[in-house]
Amino acid sequence: MNDEIEALRGRFGRFLVFLFWLHVPLHALVALIQGESPLYAALAGTVLAASYHLMWALQGPAPATRYLSAVALMGEAAILLFLLRGHPWQMDMHMYFFAMLALTIAWLDRQAIIVAALAVSLHHLILLYILPYAVFSQAGTVERVLLHAGIVAFQTAVLVWLNGMLIASFQRIGRMSDEIIQKNVALEERTHEAEEATRVKSMFLANMSHEIRTPMNAILGYGHLIGHTNLDDRQRDYVEKIKGAGSSLLRLINDILDFSKNEAGKLVLEMHDFDLRSTIADQVQLVSFDAQAKGVRVFTHIGPDVPAAVCGDPLRLAQVAINLLSNAVKFSAGGRVEIGLEVVERRSGPEGERAVLELVVADDGIGMTLQQQAALYKPFSQADNSTTRRFGGTGLGLAICKQILEQMGGSISVRSAPGKGSTFTCRFEMAEAGALPTSRTLSFDQIRSLRVLATDDNAASREIVQGIFGHWGMRIDLAASGEEALAACTDASARDVPFDLVLIDWKMPGMDGIELARILQQRAGDGPMPVTLILTAYSVDEAMAEAQGIPISAVLAKPIDPQALLDTITMLFAHKDATVEAMPREEVRRNQVDPHLRGQRVLLVEDNEINLEIATELLTQAGLVVDPAVNGRIACDLVARRGDTYAAVLMDVQMPEMDGLEATRHIRGSRPLGTLPILAMTAHAFEEEKNKCLDAGMDDHIAKPVSPAALVALLNRWLKPVVPETGAAGLGSRTAAADPALLLPAELAPFDLATALERVGGKAALLRRLIVSFGKDYGEVATAMNDALARGEPEDARRRAHGLRSVAGSLGLHEVQSRATDLEQLLLLPSSGRAAIDTEIAALDAALRSAVAAARTLEVPGAGAEIAHDAAAADPERAAQALAELRGLLLRRSLRAREAYDKFASASGVPVAERNQHPLCAAVLRLDYAAALDIVDRIDGRAEAESFGDGFDPDAPAVNFVAQRNNS
Repeated sequence: MNDEIEALRGRFGRFLVFLFWLHVPLHALVALIQGESPLYAALAGTVLAASYHLMWALQGPAPATRYLSAVALMGEAAILLFLLRGHPWQMDMHMYFFAMLALTIAWLDRQAIIVAALAVSLHHLILLYILPYAVFSQAGTVERVLLHAGIVAFQTAVLVWLNGMLIASFQRIGRMSDEIIQKNVALEERTHEAEEATRVKSMFLANMSHEIRTPMNAILGYGHLIGHTNLDDRQRDYVEKIKGAGSSLLRLINDILDFSKNEAGKLVLEMHDFDLRSTIADQVQLVSFDAQAKGVRVFTHIGPDVPAAVCGDPLRLAQVAINLLSNAVKFSAGGRVEIGLEVVERRSGPEGERAVLELVVADDGIGMTLQQQAALYKPFSQADNSTTRRFGGTGLGLAICKQILEQMGGSISVRSAPGKGSTFTCRFEMAEAGALPTSRTLSFDQIRSLRVLATDDNAASREIVQGIFGHWGMRIDLAASGEEALAACTDASARDVPFDLVLIDWKMPGMDGIELARILQQRAGDGPMPVTLILTAYSVDEAMAEAQGIPISAVLAKPIDPQALLDTITMLFAHKDATVEAMPREEVRRNQVDPHLRGQRVLLVEDNEINLEIATELLTQAGLVVDPAVNGRIACDLVARRGDTYAAVLMDVQMPEMDGLEATRHIRGSRPLGTLPILAMTAHAFEEEKNKCLDAGMDDHIAKPVSPAALVALLNRWLKPVVPETGAAGLGSRTAAADPALLLPAELAPFDLATALERVGGKAALLRRLIVSFGKDYGEVATAMNDALARGEPEDARRRAHGLRSVAGSLGLHEVQSRATDLEQLLLLPSSGRAAIDTEIAALDAALRSAVAAARTLEVPGAGAEIAHDAAAADPERAAQALAELRGLLLRRSLRAREAYDKFASASGVPVAERNQHPLCAAVLRLDYAAALDIVDRIDGRAEAESFGDGFDPDAPAVNFVAQRNNS
């Protein structure tokens, strides 16, 4: 109780400081109006305000302060009364005394109220007997003073009584508070065990998540990496099955974690504007391939009054839709699946328009009995729970859907019968949002004016496309084959009314869609080619890879979503010249960061050797240079020394010596948020674990097992391009990578250096090293092919030609690439004669010899020479250690490599006068780390040939830090 009263007195005391000082200008203003000196009036107010302010500063809400304030409050009213003498309002100013007297009750001190009352009485007596003219200039009498005194006494009594009531109320509240506290303590004791059990459960789930995700990261990571190597069909099938099983296990883990979060009430819905139609369309596309494999047709119907943009959580809504769609496809064999979205009600409120939406997913699959429906939303329960289950799953999907919809204020229901399919109906409410940002600059009338040709060998598909365009009020021409479409385009061009847009099915008998697009491109010549859209029920990635080199504007997957088609057409014709060539297969996999980010350096902090290797490979494939650190302490040291060179830090959480959270807090001490992105890459997937990372100063979070696409998306969002590190004194002013002229000549026939540099992201040091390695490794490839053919192993010769073709294309060796391609095709044909093959190998060898000779001109003279040394002064053990240290520094492109070279030269007994003359020293001084590494390998006698096969990635850095760390 005392604490509450003291808190109230403190707030009131601070308020009075401002109140007293506010009276100073008030006094001056009143004096000015009355024709008095404002200076003296302000001075009187200042004395009162300063006196109280000083007392408050010295003693706070002590009794002395309270009593002084009571007198000063009455003094403020007395000053105003004095200043208004002779004014009609003077008698009204007496009311201010009563206001100031009432104000003192806030002190909750009856003595302060009594002091204020005495001050009022004293004031009236002074005015009556000493300064009667100030107030009672005409009718001042004792009786009148006594009347005022009686009124003041009555008010004082009321205030004292009210003060007592307030004190009693505070005391009663205090006793009740004590009782509540005691009951809360008892309640806490009774619930402690339950809370502890909940905490243990949460920690168990978090730990199990981490422990499961760590090996899962290895399984999926290695599966992804193996998929990029040369595999035969049987091996590729095994790898795909391993990845599929791993992904299924990961979905199970995610479902369990989602369900646990929902059960604990920790599911938090995000609220932001999103495109509702696109969200549903994306989920349909995700199940389209599984549906096609099972012969299931998926149809979408979105009502015309469904708002284009709503405010809510698109990820959770998508989770509901994909669960229902996946189940519908899974439990159907043939037939159809329909997904519909309608507005069933609109509501207006203070926050704007809200729509009650109904999402319906219907199938004609196996259906369910009433008993199965009753257990449908129970966790870990499935309609088919027999020991001979035909359908997999966790039994959590629908339970999670129910939780999400209830969180949205909605519901889910089902109608089903055995053998007659199932219909799930979800209701939820969302606020309608304004128009989303869009790049559309084309009106619908402009779209209607386009001339369109649709080509598809399937009559039903042609009818569907015709119906979509007809709904938009557009007429289109139809063709049933590539030949028919080609004839239509030729005729339209001859009549000078060419088609603006051509939609082509990919897989058609005879002339397929890609071939048709190629012919249209050839016939267009230098003139404009119609905007070309490829439609396919197969893999979009495969279609784009096959269309490489053809100006395909876009590839859309079947079944066609009308809104997606309209959006694509609008975008393409808003930027008519923005047709793009189909991306190569490496880009289709989306495993590389944006071009302007490639070659950036990142710090990877990971203590698990397998995870470190996988993450390094993924980041390297993404086009980044990787520095490894096995714990937080090493990471902090690296950031302190080389932080300006890092575009981001990827940080594990659980590590020895110093964990990721502590390391992040340490780094943030010198590099605050917004300077160096720190991204958590950890097996911890719980929301609270993610929040711990963010609270420690990390910018974002990605859970293991790491999806390469998700990792690249995260890097594209957060990477901050940095300027390459500058040289220190005595070591030059810029890195070799910053200036290709330091490493490569202007021309190097027959290498197309401009093309090759572009393929390696402009990294001249990397290209130089690749060319030197090419000169060492591919000089005798023709001989190796002849030997393989002599042994009766044409497949070995074909693999060598294939590998050479890949490397030659990456290094700009166009003639070698062409010869290797022709030879590979020849070796694929069983009917090829040995004479023709020998002729192609001879032609390839001639082109190779010129390239190898040019590559060998880049080798460092004397790189293989031994360092002249004084054997008596040499310390072989110390020299070996110094050489290993030098190699590590060269791998990290550290400027400390010069210091390490001096240590190595000293330990090797090299005379001081000769140290700066050696090629290794020259390479270190000009920051040619690639050449220096080559010389170190030769000195150490462990030079290893670079291997370039199908897995060679021209945009990836040359340094595999894990592998080279193990080698050193």
